[in-house]
Amino acid sequence: MDEDFYRRIIAESSYGYAYIKVLTDAQEVPVDFEFVEVNDAFAHLFSLESESFPGKQASVLLPEGITSDFNWIAAVGRIGLAGRRQNFVQHLDASDRWMSVRAFSPELGFVVLQVVDVSHEIKRLRIHEGIFNLTPILLCVIDFDGKFIMVNDEWTTSLGYQKQTLLNAHINDYIHPNDIETTVTMMKELGENRVIRNFVNRYLAFDGSYHSLEWRAHVSEGLIYGAARDITDRLAAEKQKQRELDLMNLLFDQTLTGMYMMMLDEPVDWKQSVDREATLDYILSHQRVVRTNQALLDQYRATKEQVIGKTSLEFYKTDKDELRKAWKRLLDQGRINFEIQERRMDGTPLYTVGDYSCIYDSKGRVVGHFGMQLDMTDRKEGEVALEKSERMYRLMAEHASDVIWVFDLMEKTFSYMSPSVKQFLGYSPEELMALPFGTSLHPADIAPTVHRLRQMILEFKRNPGPQNKWTFQVRHRKADGTIIWADASINFRYTETGSIEAIGVSRDVTSRKLNEEKILHLSYRDQLTGLYNRRYFEEHQRTYAEPASLPLTMVVCDVNGLKLTNDVFGHQVGDQLLKSCANVLVQSKRPDDVVARIGGDEFVMLFPNTSQPEAQERIDAIKQAVSQQVVGKTRLSVSFGSATLAAPVASLEPLFKEAEDIMYRRKLLESSSYKHDVIKLLINGLYEKGLYERNHSDKVSFLSYEIGKAMGLASGDLDELRLAGMLHDIGKIGIDTDVLNRVGPLDTHEWEQMRRHPEMGFQILRSVQNFGRIADWILAHHEQPDGKGYPQGLDDTEIPLQSKIIAVANAFDSMTSSSGFKHPLDIPAAIGELQKFAGTQFDPNVVATLVSLPREFLEKDSIREEGISDGPTSHA
Repeated sequence: MDEDFYRRIIAESSYGYAYIKVLTDAQEVPVDFEFVEVNDAFAHLFSLESESFPGKQASVLLPEGITSDFNWIAAVGRIGLAGRRQNFVQHLDASDRWMSVRAFSPELGFVVLQVVDVSHEIKRLRIHEGIFNLTPILLCVIDFDGKFIMVNDEWTTSLGYQKQTLLNAHINDYIHPNDIETTVTMMKELGENRVIRNFVNRYLAFDGSYHSLEWRAHVSEGLIYGAARDITDRLAAEKQKQRELDLMNLLFDQTLTGMYMMMLDEPVDWKQSVDREATLDYILSHQRVVRTNQALLDQYRATKEQVIGKTSLEFYKTDKDELRKAWKRLLDQGRINFEIQERRMDGTPLYTVGDYSCIYDSKGRVVGHFGMQLDMTDRKEGEVALEKSERMYRLMAEHASDVIWVFDLMEKTFSYMSPSVKQFLGYSPEELMALPFGTSLHPADIAPTVHRLRQMILEFKRNPGPQNKWTFQVRHRKADGTIIWADASINFRYTETGSIEAIGVSRDVTSRKLNEEKILHLSYRDQLTGLYNRRYFEEHQRTYAEPASLPLTMVVCDVNGLKLTNDVFGHQVGDQLLKSCANVLVQSKRPDDVVARIGGDEFVMLFPNTSQPEAQERIDAIKQAVSQQVVGKTRLSVSFGSATLAAPVASLEPLFKEAEDIMYRRKLLESSSYKHDVIKLLINGLYEKGLYERNHSDKVSFLSYEIGKAMGLASGDLDELRLAGMLHDIGKIGIDTDVLNRVGPLDTHEWEQMRRHPEMGFQILRSVQNFGRIADWILAHHEQPDGKGYPQGLDDTEIPLQSKIIAVANAFDSMTSSSGFKHPLDIPAAIGELQKFAGTQFDPNVVATLVSLPREFLEKDSIREEGISDGPTSHA
């Protein structure tokens, strides 16, 4: 077809056509366009002829159209210069027309415009858009990517967003995170051409809150068309209603009041009933329990299965006549309150009080009833128990040994006094109630008692209540004049007239009071000596630091050698030493002095108003008295230390420390001397107990010295060894005389006694200054190289050489002396025995040394040593 054919089609077309050229400035910016050709349809859109367009510029030919809000020159210029296509709808203000424009560039710098007048369609669309925006439902069009294509104004009204904000926005930006998954599932269902109804999700509003939207949606031409109602308020109302319903159900189920509901099989018009007895029969047999709470089930001790569906006759276990009377009242009045006695499911009695109301339908007919009742069984039983209790307490008050009384504080008289007051004070209740207040009180206790009562009343007024109770002790004067102690326990209460009365119980505690005083006395006394103890001294010493007692001298004294005495002579002798010391101190005591035993062997004396010189004179006199005290085979030895306080102080502890330090310095000298004296006593005592102990000690001492000398021991060690030989059997002082001098063999128990003498000797000597090594040698002088000795079972390397020497000397003298339970051996036989057991019982070197001694040393008796040295380095 030729070119004219197409031109005729364009010229005759109802669509507007224009071919234009883009005009630019030097910077290639569109400034205008020039019409090349147009058809009639295009010219008519502007009310012009087509011949007037070619060669004309738009700014000249169509100035009003060019200067509208839409920049035609810029839009057409971009299309022509870029060689692009674009479709758009634009309003022409001059002609008030809407045009749908299709523009494309067939070559750079030129544009073809195809224009259709769509004013009619746009106006119709505007009508629909008005309806679209005016509807109170949220309407929208969404693509399957989840983007808003179109929304109506209700989105602004309901959620607060401007429509421009939502357009092209993704729905996930507004849906509650917890609802996105269900929304995606819903959109998948829409993709399957399913219609969605009543789908609910939550959308974020502009103010940050979430609104619940209920959706209906379908798909058309690849887009989702949705309509949603904002049901936020409806859901909140439903939630509130459900909450209230849940609360009512909770109250119904959880209240401690028993609740239930009974409904009739058929409604009954009670007011119009002719035969009410028959109607009542119907109600009792056709009204059934439909609901109950746990409290009611607990009242009847029943399960829900046992109650639901039961009729009135089946449910109520009570007298039928009483039941009918109660129901008639309820039906006549519509609501009643009454008490009734019933039976639980287990047959036990149940007392209830409750409110019962009829339930009516819209016609005024009875359809059921609702009941609320309390279990009054405990109260009823309590009332019975109270009556019984009142009788019991009345009997108790009348027969109790304690005195129960009631005192009216306003009238200042007793309003009640139990009969036991006769035994308590010697007055009858009537006699005492007629006497003035205070008659039965000790005169010295009247004022304190009145003061205490006033304090109690003030406390009660500040905090009234039965939980408050006050107690105090008071002395009473009985009718015969004797004084007794009593504990009084008092409660207060307000009477019906508003006055206060005291309810009290008084108990005779005279015996307990005397015992308490006795116990207090004992708690401050030392049981052995009868002196004050440490507790008393520590609690009362501060009172002597006051100016009235100054100067105050404190004397600390300690019994010397008490442990040694206990170990050697027994604790009874040690106790006698302590008592003897206490007696001396008490005999020297002045009235204001304090004497206390504050430790095992330690005493303290406080001399008020006594200077140091005066105190020293008294101490010297006490020392003289102490030196004359002999207890059994020993004597009393005490070390003293004193210090004087001239000015008041907060504590006497520094004074005590000073006196104690002085005492301990003196004790170092005096105690050692005393212990040496004790050892001398022990040796003499042993010689008196044992018939051959003196000669045996001398011979062992002599032989030990000679063996040690022959073995090359130093001079000092030889002196200690000689003394150890002398004292090696000192532990036998604790063995019975009969066992020690037994002629014949010893039994097992007696041998056990005998075998303990090394330990006893060790205990005696270890506490004496400079006797430490000697004590160790004596402890081991019966040990054996083979480890079978006693008391420790030491092996050869653990036994001191001196102990081995004493063991050989002891064994040799025992075998060659005419004592004990066997005949003595001659010297060769004794040596043979030693050599036989050398290496097992005896040290071979020591045995060999003994054998090497001159024969006359083995045959002669030792020279008797007179006395005992003060230490191992020298002897007389």
